[in-house]
This record gives sequence, C-alpha cells and structure tokens, in this order.
Amino acid sequence: MQPHRMILPRASRPSTVPARALAVAATAMLAACGGGGGDDAPSTPAAVQTRLCPASLDYSTTFTGGTGSGELVKVQIDTTKKTWQVTFLDSSVPRQTGTVQPTRSDPTNGQNVMRGTLKAETGLPTEKLNQCAFELSGASLDPNRPAKLFVGEGVVGGTIPGARIQFNGVLGAGAVPDTTFPYFQFIGFAQTETDLSKIAGQYNGTGFHEVPSKQFKTVAQDYRMALAADGSFTVCDNATNTCERKGNNFVPQANGALLSTNYKAESQPPTLGNTLGKAYLIVGKLRGQLVPVMIRVGYANDSLANGPLGADDEIGIGMMAPAVAVTEGTVNGEYVGVDSNFNYRVTALVGAAATMMDPFRPSDASLAIPYRLDYLQQVPGVVRTSRREAPAGSAPTGKLMFTGGVFGFLEQRDSGPYFTVGAFVQ
Repeated sequence: MQPHRMILPRASRPSTVPARALAVAATAMLAACGGGGGDDAPSTPAAVQTRLCPASLDYSTTFTGGTGSGELVKVQIDTTKKTWQVTFLDSSVPRQTGTVQPTRSDPTNGQNVMRGTLKAETGLPTEKLNQCAFELSGASLDPNRPAKLFVGEGVVGGTIPGARIQFNGVLGAGAVPDTTFPYFQFIGFAQTETDLSKIAGQYNGTGFHEVPSKQFKTVAQDYRMALAADGSFTVCDNATNTCERKGNNFVPQANGALLSTNYKAESQPPTLGNTLGKAYLIVGKLRGQLVPVMIRVGYANDSLANGPLGADDEIGIGMMAPAVAVTEGTVNGEYVGVDSNFNYRVTALVGAAATMMDPFRPSDASLAIPYRLDYLQQVPGVVRTSRREAPAGSAPTGKLMFTGGVFGFLEQRDSGPYFTVGAFVQ
C-alpha cells in the first residue's frame, strides 16, 4: 500500500515500548486471530473458526487497485494453480532502466502483464493468518524481501513487483538517481464503485508522494475534498488552509476507477513542462461502505514523438474517508498493510490504544510502536495520534482515518512523512 521512500528501507528506530506491554499486545493479536491460550485455560469445546478470506480464488476475481508507485493495476491470483498475474492499466514507471518510455502499462505485445508462481505463507503467528497470505515468487528485486499479498473478503493488500529506476534527464532537467525498489505497496478491491452520485460527498484525505526527478523528494498529502456528483471537486490543503480545483472533473472509466487529468502535484512547479500528471480514484466497496484510494500517475517524456516534453513525475498513493465522526471502539481489530518504508505492518487497535508491529515478528519490542488515539476529532473523521510511551510534545503526531474496514495513517516524522494503509483482518 507505499508511497514511500523508494530506496531500500531505513532501519527501524528502537522502540521504547516495554517488553511486558508488547507481550500483552502480541497476545491480544494472537488470541483474536485464533492463537494464544495456556495450560490452565478452561476446557471448552473448540469453536469453529471463521476464515479470514475465501477458501479459494482464481482469475475470475480481479482486484483493482493502486500502488505506492502511482500505478493503476489489477491483481489476480489462483490459489489452486498457485499462480499470480499483475496487469498494469496505467503507470509512469519505466519498463527499462535508463529510460522513461515505454512504461509498464504500455500494452504492446502484452508486456503490461507480469506473471509468476504463488507460494503459501508460513511465517505468520497462526495458521488462520497464513492461509490468507501468499508470497509472489519472482516479484521482488531483493530475494531477502519477498513480495507478499494478504487476502481478505473483497480486499487484497501487500506488495507487487518492484522496479529499478534511473534516467539521465532531458534538456538539463529530469535526471533520476539510480534507485531500486524491491516491490511496491498495493491495495485493491474485488468490487469498485464508479457511480459519482453515490460517491459524492465530503472527505478527509491523507497520502504520501515522491518525486523521482527531485531526488525522490517526499511530500505528504493532508487535505479535505468536496466531491460533487458531476465529478467536479475542490481540495483544501490542511497545512496552508487554501482551497483549489486541482484537476479536471473525475470521469468514470471502464477499468473500474475514476480519472482526473492534469491533476496538480503537491510539489510545484513540475520539474519540466506543464501539469500533465493524472489522479485516479479507486473506490472499493467493503462492508457496506465506500473506500476511496487515490493515486497520482506521473508524466515523463523525453521525445516529441510521444507527446509534450515534460517531467511532472510526482507519484504516490493516499486514502480518503468520509468526514463523519468515528466512535471509539467501533474500529477495534487487527489491520494488515505495508508502510512507506516498505515494511509489512499489523496494527492492533483497542479503544484509545493501538500498537503497530511487524506481523512476522510480533514479539520483537524493537519493531513495535505504541500509540494513543484521541477521538475528540476537531475535524470529524480524523483521529489524532501520539506516541504512548513518549512525553507529550516530544514525539511525532499523526492522523488516522477509517472507512469500510480500512484505515489511512499519516505521521510527520523528523525524517519526513510516514504513511501506511491497513486493511481489517479481524
């Protein structure tokens, strides 16, 4: 799910969470996921466990979604044949290192489709979780950091094939440093909504973008959006409290998303030329609610034969949620996702407390961050966060938004913006 630091991830900072507190959080997660228990637990009949995902999937189910690299893709897996397939519907990520064209979405000779084999996950704490997680063999550019997908009911999160990106620039501008991304964050939905009359409303939004041609400069999205039934919209930046129309009306597409062309980037002006990037809204339908995920597809072209010369290459992913107050306790549960540092994360949330952990090492205190949540919501729908083990005012603060069993989380850290999207497990 990463708009991220598109360089191999930074090492995690040591956590201040006490081992006992972490053990409690990990135990709560395991118990909720069907694990835990001890020798002195009451002897009761074993309950029939509800699966967290479909018992089987094939290519008849398509998950349409977005990536942290600003790509519109559809993902398909076959759990019987053990295969995966990713189709790039729109992308500015180059197919070849040293170039900007063609991109991974160029359909010539079917090259916008990548395929591989699927491997069942075994490293999560419980079999119930493992049966809903898969490794995409051959998808990662780093054998020590395999690409993985976490499957839920109607939603898939995790990572898809990465890329190595480098470009010398054009007309003295637009150079991109040689950078390898082992994989890219992804979230997608089995069902999407494109009827603007149903989507129109007031939203809060957060996200994470980066600009390859500006040394992979990272920039946060923190905004409010008013979206009308005709596709017109106004975006109000929370940092500057200024409002503007950032692009052309959103228009429903046959691929299950909505498209706004000439969508203004957060980092202005473009490196070269005009605003030629696009925004896609992928509005998932989950648990009776709408889950809008927005990506920005950048633009980079070094040949007049392909259109205007330009480098408006800001890319990234974000999430929007209705501007409606959230009640404490209604969003409790475990959520799985990938963060902007390319790390897999599970967030255990109970009441006004949350702990973010590595799902493959839930008892490692150095990889866990405890949070306190403030449900007062000066802005309806935005739950503010602070570090639970840190003195007030001495640690980063963040924002959480929820809809349809998905959350978006943005935190301002000393190293820059941190962002993740998590999907409800149980």
